[in-house]
Amino acid sequence: MTVRLKAIIPQCIKDRLKRFFLSRRFSVLLKKNVLVSFQTVFEDHSVVNQNCDIYDSFIGRGTYIASDSHLSQTKIGRFCSIGQNVRTGLGRHPSRIFVSTHPAFFSPDKQAGFTFTNTSLFEGHKFVDREGKYFVEIGNDVWIGNEVMILDGIRIGDGAIIGARSIVTQNVEPYSVYAGVPARKLRYRFEKKYIRFLLRFKWWTRGFNWLRNNSGYFNDIRAFYRKFHAEQE
Repeated sequence: MTVRLKAIIPQCIKDRLKRFFLSRRFSVLLKKNVLVSFQTVFEDHSVVNQNCDIYDSFIGRGTYIASDSHLSQTKIGRFCSIGQNVRTGLGRHPSRIFVSTHPAFFSPDKQAGFTFTNTSLFEGHKFVDREGKYFVEIGNDVWIGNEVMILDGIRIGDGAIIGARSIVTQNVEPYSVYAGVPARKLRYRFEKKYIRFLLRFKWWTRGFNWLRNNSGYFNDIRAFYRKFHAEQE
């Protein structure tokens, strides 16, 4: 007879084991009152600050998440800065054709304790991948301000910035700055030649030693371009 360990180990013990494993093996720090599902995957050198809830997500190398954020089935790239009280996995309700927006009329999941349908008539979540694994995909080197809400099915490109308290309802272009309700593009961060170069160069794939040795070039895109553009020729 085979007994599954996860069925007999209390949740509090599993949480402690995961924290210990992530800390020792991957230098991942989970601070006070952080809830992380066992299906969440971390790369190394990440921090999740207090009172966060991370469910079935992917957190890339060097990414930190500020306090009180709630991220559900979200794929986050490397070296991202996620602000306080950022929300994903918000779900959807029908706004056209259906008489009511209440889930009792389109979902069998009994969100309000009851339902009028035995089958799903409307997809309550929209995925960004064919496998139906992630609601939101955030690229690498993305900065998301405090209290940002990101709707299902949204992709945020590498190097983008989202202003505080924005509601993101459309895909965000790489190295662009979006803000507002709903979020709109304000500008690009760099000239197009620099953006094309950065998207090909993908500095976030380099090792920590390379990043440490070349960190002095990161304070000026022009110097960075002059130094490393020749590698792509």
